Amino acid sequence: MDTLTSKLRALALAEPIYVVGMGASGHVTLDLLREAGYNAIGLDERLDERRIEKRNFDDPDAFAGAATLVVSPGVDRRRAAFTHNYARQINDIELFALLNDKPVLAVTGSNGKSTVVTLLAAALNHAGQRAKLCGNIGRPVLDALFDGEPADCYVLELSSYQLELCPSLYPRVAAILNITPDHLDRYDDFAAYAAAKTNLVRQASITIVNGDDENCVAAAEQGQNIIYYGNAPTLPNRVENGKIILHGHSVLDTARLNLHGAHNHSNILCTLLMLEAYGVSPSQALPAIETFAGLPHRMQTVSTEGGVHWVDDSKATNIGAAAASLAGIHGPVILIAGGVGKNQDFAQLAAIIKTSSVRHVLLIGVDNRAMQAAFTAANVAYEDCGSMDKAVERARSLAQAGDTVLLAPATASFDQYSGYDARGNAFAYEVTSTCR
Repeated sequence: MDTLTSKLRALALAEPIYVVGMGASGHVTLDLLREAGYNAIGLDERLDERRIEKRNFDDPDAFAGAATLVVSPGVDRRRAAFTHNYARQINDIELFALLNDKPVLAVTGSNGKSTVVTLLAAALNHAGQRAKLCGNIGRPVLDALFDGEPADCYVLELSSYQLELCPSLYPRVAAILNITPDHLDRYDDFAAYAAAKTNLVRQASITIVNGDDENCVAAAEQGQNIIYYGNAPTLPNRVENGKIILHGHSVLDTARLNLHGAHNHSNILCTLLMLEAYGVSPSQALPAIETFAGLPHRMQTVSTEGGVHWVDDSKATNIGAAAASLAGIHGPVILIAGGVGKNQDFAQLAAIIKTSSVRHVLLIGVDNRAMQAAFTAANVAYEDCGSMDKAVERARSLAQAGDTVLLAPATASFDQYSGYDARGNAFAYEVTSTCR
C-alpha cells in the first residue's frame, strides 16, 4: 500500500461508506476507497453495474445503514434520502484536503472560473512551479492527487456544490470572481447559493475578491486578508484605459493580449493578483498570460465569412455570463439563446437585451416558456426557432456585414445536448455548413 493510500486508510472513515453519485469523481473516489481497504459501495439512480447499486434518492431509506456518505457534486442534497439520514456527509474535495500537503490555489464564481484556473496553472508552470489543474474543470481532485506525478501546488476550480462539504480545505490563495444567480434549481434561494460560494472566502488564508460585485464584497466580510480588484478608479488593482494596473502601477497593456473582452481582462487581473499572493511576480507570469488564447466555447470566433462574426459562447450558461458576452461586443448582435433555465429570472435578461445592441433574438431549446414570457412582458421581440439548425439558418438570413451572431444561451444545455461543449460544437457545425 503506497503512502497516500495508507494515509487514506489512516483517516479511519466510519464504515460502510456510500459513494453517492457515480460520475467521474464518484468512480475515482470509490476505486481509491476500495483500494485502501474500506467497505465502500457506489450508489446511483441511473447505473446498475457490478458493485454499484441503483437507488432512488427520493426514498428516505435509500442510505440506510451508511456511516459515511461521500457525495458527488451532481447530486442534490435536498433529496429525501439525505434529509432522513444522519451519516457523516463529505465529498471528494474534503478527502483531498485531508490527504494533501501541498499549497492549494482555489477559484470560485458564477462565471470565468475555468479561464482563470487554466491561465493560473499555465502561468505557474511557466514560472517553474509544477501545478496540477483539477476540480470542476474536469479532472477529479483525487485523480490528480493519486496519479504519482510530483506537484508543487494544486489549482482547483470549485463550484458551489463542491464547496458545500469540504470544511478541511484551507487554500493558501483563493479568488471569488462573481456571484450572480445560477443553479437556482439546486438551491432554495439565491442566498443559499451565495452562502455556498462564501465558504471558500471563510477558509482561505488570502482571498482575491471582485470589488465591483456587491455579492462578492458581502462574502468578503467572512474572510481575512482580502485583496480587491475591479474597474473602479479608486481601486489600486484595476483595469483602466486598456491597462492592467497592480498597486497603482501599469503592468500590462491589454492590446498585447490574445484574450479579448473586458471580463477576460478582469480575469487576467485576478490571476496576476493570485500569482503575486502565492509568490510569483508578474514578470515571471506575463509571457504565459500574453500568449493565452482562451478556452473553447468562450467567445470563440467560428467564422467571419461575408463580414459577419459568428461567435460561440456556449459556456454562457446563465444570465450573468450572457450579459458579459453582450458587453464585450460592439455593433449589432443577433442573439441565439435558450435551454434549461435553472429557475432564473429572465426579466433580468430581457432588461439587458433592451439596453444592448441586440437587434434579433432567436430561441432554441425544448421548453422556453419562462424566457418567452419574460421577453413578451418586456416587449423584447423574439423568434422561437426550437433547434440549432433552424436558428443558424434564420440568423444567416438576417445577418448583414458588421453583425455578430452570438450563441450566448444564458441557460444550461441538457434539454438538447450532453453539455455546453456539445451545444457549441453543434453551433459551429451548422455555421460552417451554412457558410460553405
